[in-house]
Amino acid sequence: MNTTNRMSPLTALFFGIFGIGAVAIAGGTAVLLRGLSIVDGQVSNILELAEGTVEGLPAILEGLPPAIGDVLSDRRAPDYTPQIDVAVRFVTDERRAAPRPAVTVKNNGGDIVTLLAIHVTAVNSDQSPVAEWTEVVATPLALEGNWRGPMLPHAERVVLLSPRYDLSAPAAGLVGRVEISDVRIWVAKEPVDRP
Repeated sequence: MNTTNRMSPLTALFFGIFGIGAVAIAGGTAVLLRGLSIVDGQVSNILELAEGTVEGLPAILEGLPPAIGDVLSDRRAPDYTPQIDVAVRFVTDERRAAPRPAVTVKNNGGDIVTLLAIHVTAVNSDQSPVAEWTEVVATPLALEGNWRGPMLPHAERVVLLSPRYDLSAPAAGLVGRVEISDVRIWVAKEPVDRP
């Protein structure tokens, strides 16, 4: 007598579904591990490139043209702030109903200011702050827009600012308070003989 157990259709379906699932999981794991290996190799290459760039940075800076290299030759100088006078007042004109802040900056020292950031606060007649914002009134390069350029020794600059808030109070009732947030001055390097 021949006694062979035949697999029922439900059992065959069960083995087929779980067999395909096991193959899919094994294949997905292999693809994921290969992808991680590729990503690891690329990250290592990027880190080596960054390390080489940092090591060669002094040589790169020396090779820059003077117009760009001089911009990078400055240092933060909070001790230079007593040499800078900054005042703000609010003005109106016929075209605008809202007052605009006008900042007067004077460099009383003997160094070139390459960056000057100020914090302006508008205070109403009740001594309550109405608005505040930060402006940069001296920049390393003089370009169009808000790149006003460096301030030479003993120079005075008047900058008409555009407030970033609606100053609907009359100009007579507004008082401006200003503080220096950041100062950088140019540091002269030894002249380099260029071919």
